[in-house]
Amino acid sequence: MCYIIVMKDKKEIKNYHIMLHVNGFKEGNGFKGFDSACAHFSTDESIDAPHFHVIMNKAIDTIAGQQLSHGWADYTVGKLFVQDGSEPVSVMSPAWEYHKGSSFPIWKEVKETA
Repeated sequence: MCYIIVMKDKKEIKNYHIMLHVNGFKEGNGFKGFDSACAHFSTDESIDAPHFHVIMNKAIDTIAGQQLSHGWADYTVGKLFVQDGSEPVSVMSPAWEYHKGSSFPIWKEVKETA
């Protein structure tokens, strides 16, 4: 016997990422990190909801904390992107060898936030 439970008021969870850019590296020898990093997060909240910004800031704090402890001196928060679908990996792509049958996300810039 199988039961299928249909949730009528289920919100769609969306994937986001926000760019973080370095504003200088700490002094010293060795690799101090890349010039930018992405803070990824997922939520079903709308962009203008206060809880959306709480989730986004938690992702920023996590990634920025990692980068600051490994060589960044400071950072700037950049653009916000939302996943707007996905596309399959092309057979002609060099990525095909490692990602056969999978897909890559398509990201669209979010123009306005609260």
